[in-house]
Amino acid sequence: MNKKLKIALAIALGLTSAAQIAYAMTVNSTYVSKTGTEIRGIFGRYSNPTIYLDRRACGESQLSAMACGPYTISVGSQFLQNAENTYGNYAAKAILGHEWGHTIQFTYNINPGQPYLELQADCAGGSYIRYAVDTLRYPNFLATAVNTARAYAGGDHGTPAQRDYYTRWGYTNGISKCLNNLPRV
Repeated sequence: MNKKLKIALAIALGLTSAAQIAYAMTVNSTYVSKTGTEIRGIFGRYSNPTIYLDRRACGESQLSAMACGPYTISVGSQFLQNAENTYGNYAAKAILGHEWGHTIQFTYNINPGQPYLELQADCAGGSYIRYAVDTLRYPNFLATAVNTARAYAGGDHGTPAQRDYYTRWGYTNGISKCLNNLPRV
């Protein structure tokens, strides 16, 4: 798809800004490693996983993004790049923040049941975004994160509206409330 068509489609669908689509970040090992270091800044006291890029560390049949224990996040660079290209800058960071939320759940044996297991991870991802904006001085990418979460809704992951709500709730309320006072809506 050419750049003009991609921008027009994104604007028509309300996915993200044209500038974000036109200049998607390049996802590679440096991007993923830097993001992991950034997420450790807020979540390191809760869990400290290794992010495996393009290695199927969780035994998955295809590379996407998943956490399979307190110490392992497995992601595919092409999956993350597609998210960046489709939803805008820092979509991959939002996905990694979500997966890190799962490692916290594994570390503390938290299992609120589906879909709240996923929605709590969305909440954690939202709190990472707030940290990235306020502390690391990233431009606000909450809308990108919400659009990304909504796109992967369904089944055990909750509805698009739920994924939107919990990502924003985490952004507003922080990781402590995500872990201890997660509302049920």
